[in-house]
Amino acid sequence: MRSLANRVTAVTLPAVLLVAAWAGIQYGTGNVHQVAPGLYRSGQLTAERLDGLIRSAGIRSVLNLRGAHPEASWWRDEAAVAARHGVDYRSLAISARSEPDDATMDEVAALVARMPKPLLVHCQGGSDRSGLASAVYELTVAGESPEEAGEQLSLLYGHFPFAGSPTRAMDTAFVRFATRHEAARERVAGDLSPRP
Repeated sequence: MRSLANRVTAVTLPAVLLVAAWAGIQYGTGNVHQVAPGLYRSGQLTAERLDGLIRSAGIRSVLNLRGAHPEASWWRDEAAVAARHGVDYRSLAISARSEPDDATMDEVAALVARMPKPLLVHCQGGSDRSGLASAVYELTVAGESPEEAGEQLSLLYGHFPFAGSPTRAMDTAFVRFATRHEAARERVAGDLSPRP
């Protein structure tokens, strides 16, 4: 039995270390990714990194999913950079550890649809809340399937909803939102179908 435990550890430990190293690299570089031609996602960027991304990607709006924190230097710096470039800047508070309600999910969907593009959505690490907003964008704006859109909540971006992680709330919220979205689309399609 002990040799089986040693073999499991020998396989599991390197995998966990590899995932941790990948997440560390992503967080250390801002976890910046282009999701689609109109959407970027990231973690919290320094003022200099945000300025550079706005310039290089032509960012026209920023959706901060950490909420408004005028007392915090990161928020003031970010708002100042956005204002200097004439970028539309919005803040919406979402917790990565608790499931947003339907009204909040609908607000996310409205913001990612209406804000000028290219849009940057960000949270602290760029893995959980940014993944949720990116998945909503992929589903509602880009027209991807729920399965494809849900890939925005992935280990690739540092999202780890396993082993009892409270960030599983983002996956649950997206599934609930996608189910409502698909049901609404089916109702509309049914209403538009020709009558006999």
